[in-house]
Amino acid sequence: MSEFEITSMNVVVDQKAIGQAFTTLAAPIIGAKALLDAYGEETAKKMLGLKPKEDLDKAGEVVLGTYNGLVCRLVIEPESGSWMGGSLTHDPIKGITIQNMELNGEKLKPKS
Repeated sequence: MSEFEITSMNVVVDQKAIGQAFTTLAAPIIGAKALLDAYGEETAKKMLGLKPKEDLDKAGEVVLGTYNGLVCRLVIEPESGSWMGGSLTHDPIKGITIQNMELNGEKLKPKS
């Protein structure tokens, strides 16, 4: 057992911000995948207004929060295998915030 223990920590989750960021990323990725599955890559690209050499969106990520140099991200990517193609990013949000952390009963001050 470690001699250091987090004795208290408040975590604030902004469900609305996380939901909006997820929707912003997931909608075009899911749409592109549905068109790809239904019509094939060439037709899907035409339907989305992409040029033949442009990639379909297949993944995306958003930073939900940071704390003392650690990053929490929401990542959307294909379930299996590696992928090449379009990747979306979203501006970082304050979807998860850690406050009032105590280590062995002493308050920690997060780095800015």
